[in-house]
Amino acid sequence: MTVPDPEYTEITVLTHPDAVEGVTDVLLDLGVKGIAEERHPLSSTLTAYLPADDSLDDHVRRLRQRLSDLERTGLRIGPGTVRVRTLETKAWSETWKEYFQILKVTPGLTIVPGWEEYKAEEGEFVIVLEPGAAFGTGGHATTRLCLRSIVQHIRPGDRVADVGCGSGILAITAAALGARKVIATDNDRLALEAARANAQRNRVATEIQLMDVDLLTGVSGQFDLIVCNIVAEEVIRLAEQFPRLLRKSGRCIASGFVTDSLSRIEDAFIECGLRILETPSEGGWAACVGVRPERSR
Repeated sequence: MTVPDPEYTEITVLTHPDAVEGVTDVLLDLGVKGIAEERHPLSSTLTAYLPADDSLDDHVRRLRQRLSDLERTGLRIGPGTVRVRTLETKAWSETWKEYFQILKVTPGLTIVPGWEEYKAEEGEFVIVLEPGAAFGTGGHATTRLCLRSIVQHIRPGDRVADVGCGSGILAITAAALGARKVIATDNDRLALEAARANAQRNRVATEIQLMDVDLLTGVSGQFDLIVCNIVAEEVIRLAEQFPRLLRKSGRCIASGFVTDSLSRIEDAFIECGLRILETPSEGGWAACVGVRPERSR
């Protein structure tokens, strides 16, 4: 008996740029498998994918209700229109490829889709990626901010944690750049499957340990570098564990939030004892890089 390929629901939300992070949070709460963003001068289009099931009508009602709730808090949501369509697996895979192209992140680091041919330049690190149903291709500003910060701050032999690893793009980059051990966590089975395949594809599977946990719950030991491309509230929740998780002089790279949330992230870093090193931004999205000082005040 042949099992039919699953179908996917494509959800598209047209909203104001100010509401992108809030709408992203809502979509993630629904359990979407990746979000693509297109920015326009006065609006943003967010496209997300869910495995199709009988809960679609409920998901759409919850999404529209949460958009109304955001608007009542004073957040400009713009049009707030929601469009839904169902795609077969093959159609979904082809649609997702439109958002993922060869990306030169920094001089010497390039992300290449698995279906593209690319000839590396001398000394260039090339990460070959098949995102599958997982988030993380390098096409989103927050992923690029994390990748550039990893290139800048990683040191050979570092023990690294990638929190909410998605496709594994950050963990794989850390391993390729010399990390001796990377703990990559996610609580999404499809993301972990994609990350495992991508680690094997890039020949760093022995350096990466995948764990099905929430943030770093139950993870032991300390890290030289923690990277987390997750929503602001989750970064703040994770920061409470930094004194346990980071070695002295250990660094944390956090992104996944808009610039308006940056001050909250900085406050969380400072409260847990980190010193802010830099706060790069791109296209309305931000990252925060902090270090645990050698000596406490």
